[in-house]
Amino acid sequence: MIETTLFLKTIIILAAQLGLSLATCFYCLKSARKAYENNTTFFGLSFRGAVNMNNELDLIPYIEIPKIFPVKMSLPDEKSDLKIAREVWANNRQEVVGYLKEGYVHASRLGGQSPLIMIFFVWFLSLGACTFFAISGLSIAAGLSLFTISSLTFGPLLAFIMLEMDENDGFRALKITLLVTLITGFIGYSDIYSFSDNNFLAAFLLFSLLALIIFEFIRAIRGLSRKAIKAKAIFGAFIFSLFLLFDFNLIAKGEYMSNNWDSAFELAFTIYLDMINLLLEILEAMDS
Repeated sequence: MIETTLFLKTIIILAAQLGLSLATCFYCLKSARKAYENNTTFFGLSFRGAVNMNNELDLIPYIEIPKIFPVKMSLPDEKSDLKIAREVWANNRQEVVGYLKEGYVHASRLGGQSPLIMIFFVWFLSLGACTFFAISGLSIAAGLSLFTISSLTFGPLLAFIMLEMDENDGFRALKITLLVTLITGFIGYSDIYSFSDNNFLAAFLLFSLLALIIFEFIRAIRGLSRKAIKAKAIFGAFIFSLFLLFDFNLIAKGEYMSNNWDSAFELAFTIYLDMINLLLEILEAMDS
């Protein structure tokens, strides 16, 4: 029996997980398009059609506001996006306008986001748990199961990120991400240069990643200009492209890793994270 290479094992796992993410993403985008064409809802959202500068259809998600009074309105808690500080009932349009000026929103807007919020938490928890199994190597079966859950739940989140900006730009970002991955994969695995043996590059990537994390913390606390966000996104895309070079070169070296599915799972998960972060940075750069 011919022994498969570590590279092939890694690509099998990586391709399967990327396929799941893209399949669920495209399913949600297709369902949103059907909801727009049939004037129905998907995930509690309605969709308007607009035409972008390239004369392409751009779906805009929104939540239908109730037209029958009284209308329930909620005041979100300033300390948490998930809590409600107060709820009231508006008996006419004048009361609705008055409550809107005070910071209230229609309760349907909060309720309409609940499926996506639940999906986000499932994705976040499964991703965190998968990271633990990838690092510890305790159980590849549990790790792959969590990896699969994370991939399946990331697809809808990605779809609605694309819909919030312009799904046409989202498709372009996906193409760029796949192209960059193919190029970096070819260069890294060809071992033209020993990226994974370069201590300076490893340190540069580590400190750059810390800088990106610090930037996001600052951004969460105080507002930043669009230019600053776009510059950070471009820098982030560059950094995660280097991460792809580094990690693909690790497969080529494979000196400290065994040719087994545990090692392939760890590498596939790492490259998957590189690709997802690269895609998100590109999306943010295009949306800024």
